[in-house]
Amino acid sequence: MTIRTLIIRADASVTMGTGHVMRCVALAQAWQDDGGAAVFAMAQSTPAINEYLRSEQVEVVPLNSPSGSAQNAEQVTQLARDRAVEWVVVDGYQFTAEYQRILKAAGLKVLFVDDTGQCEHYYADLVLNQNAHANEKMYGSREADTQLLLGPRYAMLRREFKSWRRWKREVPAAATKLLVTIGGSDPDGLTLRLVEALPKISAAGVEVMIVVGGSNPCMTELEREVAGMGPHIQLVSNAGNMPELMAQSDIAVICGGGTAWELLYMGCAILSYARDDVQEQILKELSAIGAARSLGAVDAFQETTFARAIEELIFLKDRRVAMAGLGRKLVDGKGTGRVLTCLAQETPKIRPALSMTPVKSKDKDSFLKMAEQHFRELNRDFTPDQDWQDYYFDNIQKDCKYSLQWIVADGQRAGFILFGSEMHRFLPRKTGVILELFVVPEQRRRGIARVIAEQAICEMQKSSPSKIQLEVVEGNAAAVKLWKSMGFRKVTDRFVLAERTKS
Repeated sequence: MTIRTLIIRADASVTMGTGHVMRCVALAQAWQDDGGAAVFAMAQSTPAINEYLRSEQVEVVPLNSPSGSAQNAEQVTQLARDRAVEWVVVDGYQFTAEYQRILKAAGLKVLFVDDTGQCEHYYADLVLNQNAHANEKMYGSREADTQLLLGPRYAMLRREFKSWRRWKREVPAAATKLLVTIGGSDPDGLTLRLVEALPKISAAGVEVMIVVGGSNPCMTELEREVAGMGPHIQLVSNAGNMPELMAQSDIAVICGGGTAWELLYMGCAILSYARDDVQEQILKELSAIGAARSLGAVDAFQETTFARAIEELIFLKDRRVAMAGLGRKLVDGKGTGRVLTCLAQETPKIRPALSMTPVKSKDKDSFLKMAEQHFRELNRDFTPDQDWQDYYFDNIQKDCKYSLQWIVADGQRAGFILFGSEMHRFLPRKTGVILELFVVPEQRRRGIARVIAEQAICEMQKSSPSKIQLEVVEGNAAAVKLWKSMGFRKVTDRFVLAERTKS
């Protein structure tokens, strides 16, 4: 079975920053969730970005030619031929009209992610500009069939923000929690200057969370500076829970970039510096409508101006309420899906035909063999004791509260799911439970687990449970990512006393 592959052409570096890559990660995740595979073709990157992409199960292919050159475009076209790719996403200020033309001449479909309208001509099939100032006049010179995707309704957010769609911010009378996050690399060293200016904020009781990207070259200096400031200031590197941190914060200080769209979605009041003319233009538009406040250029940073802006916004509840409302109106969290829909309109979907069918008594040996594979992945020391072989399957079959189903993809067994409903121990309530979900390795990365989980949840909801819950084995990052993206929240830790070794 062929897996649809998406090539994303974007770069990252300490001086360039990581914004172009990070906003494309959102599209890569959505493509994966739709059953495809994503490949980042990169002429420049950082160790932290490479590690992050690997953690997202995204392949990185290095390119050995100058970033925006014709030779570089030819390398991408060859990679596309080798992988039988139809769509290429291009994001970066170094990519020209000629770069687009070469990709199109090779028969590829191109999504060009843009901020400025700087190209002399646009050959791409789709041009995406998520900024508030984006308009059709910026792209007057384009092919007749080039489609424009303009404005914040196309802002692409990573999948971890999906579960926050129904969340509503409560705005306190006085802000007490400040978030400082200046991006993946912070080439201007702005984070350190902001930290040094924190003592000038005279408002009492303010807690500060400083989030530093993995490519920030000033980490040692930041750790040294923060160490002597007291417990009300925390420093976090490579935070894996940005939506939660944004939700907990009343005010955020940033430096333009994709973080602005995430904060708008989370309804957090924004104070932002601008690193370049592009960010300055974006912030000008957001400031004009009251969705954020610009603090000016990074080069013009002043400690007193920074501290005064924080002090003012701390007590302006109405202003923070207005920012929260405008943020959600601008960024509704559906932008990535809209972009994916535009790609899918001209891309034939190769998706598995999925169904569930009951595991029957005659399937015992086949099931136990697959279940053993499942439990060995969760615990490499798993050994099927005799009682497991004798009772595990039989007791599941006897218990009418649970449903054990084969996952069938394109007519073949692709895994299994065990789910059902249980009565509350002490109350007259039902709880839906997903006990096991396993997809065989050769069928993964096709969106099977998500579709089957959604089907099981629909089935459980027919009995009106008070909630649906599940457990994830410690260290199973892929499962955590799946369940969080479907709206599940972590509510507890489960502790197990290890069985004593028999003497």
